[in-house]
Amino acid sequence: VDLGLRHLAITSEGETFDTPQYLRKSEKRLKRMQRSVSRKKRGSNRRKKAVHILALMHERVANQRKDYAHKLSRSLVNRFGLIAFEDLNTLGMVKNHHLAKSIADAGWYQLVQFTKYKAESAGRIVKQVDPRNTSQLCSHCGEIVKKELKERIHNCQHCGYVADRDVNAAINILQRATA
Repeated sequence: VDLGLRHLAITSEGETFDTPQYLRKSEKRLKRMQRSVSRKKRGSNRRKKAVHILALMHERVANQRKDYAHKLSRSLVNRFGLIAFEDLNTLGMVKNHHLAKSIADAGWYQLVQFTKYKAESAGRIVKQVDPRNTSQLCSHCGEIVKKELKERIHNCQHCGYVADRDVNAAINILQRATA
């Protein structure tokens, strides 16, 4: 399984699971509630009530993300005996201020953790592999094909293999897990 921002998860079979982006969809309401809290006088009952409502909205977003991760992890565990994920350094990736909100909203770590414990109870195997060059390496011939992040199609000049960049990465992840 390749983890990404455009699609939360992409399997080596080419199946994609979209990122629901619950935080992005609730941002307007959250901003409005945050402004409402900041306008209230500190220590007042109205401020306490507004803070409570804001906390409930944040909790709702977190619960939506958690629910989706539970459903997706259950689907993966039910269908596959071996599930391989990239061992991503999400804490390091969140330091990139351009992608931090999207990475946090995707909830990669939560998905991997839920899949691990469900697979353990179901007798399935979950492995995490080194993500280095998974999208650059050709899954067909093993040559490294350099490409920028905006290039979404893997096109190998050596063997002529053409596939979606994320599907190619998912195949490479599976190959590393089985090797």
